[in-house]
Amino acid sequence: MKVPISWLKEYVDIDLPVEELAERLALTGTAVERISHVGLPAAGGNLDRFVVGRVVSIEPHPNADRLALCRVETGPETAQIVCGTRNFREGDRTAVCLPGGMLPDGRRLEAAEIRGVRSEGMMCSESELGLAAKSAGIMILPEDAPVGARLADYLPVSDEVLELEITPNRPDCLSVYGVAREVAAVTGARLKAAPVRDIKPRGDDNIEELVNISVSGPDLCPRYGARLIAGVRIGPSPAWLKARLIAAGLRPVNNVVDITNYVMWTLGEPMHAFDLAGIAGRQLTARSAVKGEEITTIDGVRRRLAPGMPVIADGEKPVAIAGIMGGRDSEVAAGSTDILLEAANFDGRSIMEASMALSLRSESSTRFEKGLDQELVLQALAMASRLITMIAGGRLVPGQYDIQAKPFEAGVIHLRPHRVAALLGAEVPAAEIRTILTKLGFKVKKEGAGLHAGVPSFRADVEREVDLVEEVARVFGLQLIPPSLPSGMRAMGGLSWEQACRRRLVQMLAGRGLNEVITYSFIGLDFADRLRLGESDIRRDAARLANPLSAEQSQMRTLMLPSLLMTVSANLAQRNFDVNIFEVGRVYYPVKGERLCDERETVAGCLCSFLQGQSWRGNTRGPDFFTGKGLVEALFKELAGSCSVRRTKEPFLHPGKAADIIVSGSRIGYVGEVHPLVLRAFDIDRPVVAFELFLGELIASSSEIAVFEDLINFPASFQDIAVVVDEDTPAAEIIAVVREAGAPLLHNVRVFDFFTGSQVGPGKKSIALNLEFRSPQRTLTDAEVDSARALIVRALDERLKASLRL
Repeated sequence: MKVPISWLKEYVDIDLPVEELAERLALTGTAVERISHVGLPAAGGNLDRFVVGRVVSIEPHPNADRLALCRVETGPETAQIVCGTRNFREGDRTAVCLPGGMLPDGRRLEAAEIRGVRSEGMMCSESELGLAAKSAGIMILPEDAPVGARLADYLPVSDEVLELEITPNRPDCLSVYGVAREVAAVTGARLKAAPVRDIKPRGDDNIEELVNISVSGPDLCPRYGARLIAGVRIGPSPAWLKARLIAAGLRPVNNVVDITNYVMWTLGEPMHAFDLAGIAGRQLTARSAVKGEEITTIDGVRRRLAPGMPVIADGEKPVAIAGIMGGRDSEVAAGSTDILLEAANFDGRSIMEASMALSLRSESSTRFEKGLDQELVLQALAMASRLITMIAGGRLVPGQYDIQAKPFEAGVIHLRPHRVAALLGAEVPAAEIRTILTKLGFKVKKEGAGLHAGVPSFRADVEREVDLVEEVARVFGLQLIPPSLPSGMRAMGGLSWEQACRRRLVQMLAGRGLNEVITYSFIGLDFADRLRLGESDIRRDAARLANPLSAEQSQMRTLMLPSLLMTVSANLAQRNFDVNIFEVGRVYYPVKGERLCDERETVAGCLCSFLQGQSWRGNTRGPDFFTGKGLVEALFKELAGSCSVRRTKEPFLHPGKAADIIVSGSRIGYVGEVHPLVLRAFDIDRPVVAFELFLGELIASSSEIAVFEDLINFPASFQDIAVVVDEDTPAAEIIAVVREAGAPLLHNVRVFDFFTGSQVGPGKKSIALNLEFRSPQRTLTDAEVDSARALIVRALDERLKASLRL
């Protein structure tokens, strides 16, 4: 919401620097996004160089047929000005830029000789002053413009503009007068009366005789008002009105349309003007659209309306999308003479749904969808009628339509001063509470030890006593309330088991040298092909976005891997080669027959650099399958859980260098080196190890209870064995057999060597195992250890046909 300061000062007496005013508004809940300047530069006395002039004489230029030599009165002096246009006469008032003046585009004007004649200034056009994109000639001012006065004192040609961020519950502040009310409350300045003075109608006819208006759905349109102005003259708006609209970020169109926009910006009530000649049957109805109806809106777009959308229809067709945009067939144009003014109150939900369905937003819809004050309807009609007859001529036809489903009834809230103190932690005098609420528009009266506050029609967001306390607090000054601890029972926060596990996993991965990243949940349409997923792979069936930002972000991911590979690729492209990353995020699986996806939280990572950093000694190993597997096992160990691995068939992983992660017989993820063809598809020129685990299953495999284990009183015994097995026998299967056979004395087993070659024979491999035997009750004897070892060797021979390598 853009609020020009000069416009604001029409309704509230303030003399604060704009920066201080912005700070006060921000402290009371009205955020100021920025302060901008429009129009003529004000610094360095520049505005003194622009004055109201009067053309004294016009003579031909002695050396140029198309130029005129003018003498222009600029106050006590008369300037000689060479001009190239002739749309003015002697006696006309114009805007004059004297030598030294700087225009809005940064050009500085100096006295100069033009075809041998000295020119001491310039008579300005509207475009040169920033009041129009194009203009045909010099701007002619009204006859009452004071000659010699500063132009900025007569027209708003230079202004500071507050750009405000209005919260959804405060549609009353989507208007200059609403902001003025706030400013008056927070600064103590005097608020002037709203500019809604009405005029008297003229004529013997009546609006009800000339047009029939009805509302078919009170829920759709709680209040509809209309007036008829006959005999208007459509033309350009006066300079002051153009300046106001441009400063607010609006585009001038013509005098009638500009007035409806001006009223909307002033009061917050959107309006629409119909050309009565374009209304078929001289009848209007506020109703819902029916199937098959279409309308060409004033922006020239043909739009198909869905049943239930709010429309204003004449005797044949819709002529406006209610509360959003008017139709081309009935818009006010150069030949319009009789104008039907509309001011209404439409259901906010209906406006918002129609606006979203049509992908059509306007200043009107922005206001209606937040819920507007019904009492603004007649105020806007009164203000617009006065301005139109004053600027565009014509007469107000007697009578008006005011169709209202239910009159406004002000709510009353009881406020207890001691409750204000209890909630704020600071005493606010009752007299000050009453003053604050009164300035905000509440009707306050004393009732016993408290106050009764009548809620104004423009504050539908105030419903309870605590809402009044909030109003008092923000205007009194939140910065003035001393900080204090809340009263009542003390509570201690904490993390759930799942939250604690999640945090431990993140800290563990970061401690191992990985950087956490956050990527988009959106991926491109080609992700499945780049990952070499099969045609029947259900992960191809990703949820599509209805309105994607780009083709690269057009559907929801079913794997974390493409998001991480794109991050790796982007880093490598910028020559950041130390890329070891992880993310805790979600993947999305469409569910047949359901609107929402099945969301699964996962932890995933990619390694393509040295986890311990590169060394000058040159013996640091880069990441491989075993690096990733060790990292996954460390995740389980962090949570006192366990997992196993088995050969995977994932098409995006390297054959023979990847595995599925198994917990309790179920697959919960994968780990392995990424397939070279996949790396090529993502423009990655080096090996990458990836892992991805479902976080819920990972945490579920953990133990919430830490079990003590005595590792000091009774020492362990260690033995090594090397077994020869078939080359396709997984090491995990060997370890499982060893653990089962060696129980209960076998405490741990680990692989420490792997060998293939002629010494073990073709199709065979040697796995060397370190066996740790331990008992929590006693020190084991050599005989006990040898016996357990023998059982292990026998089990390996019987179940895996394994032999000891001597």
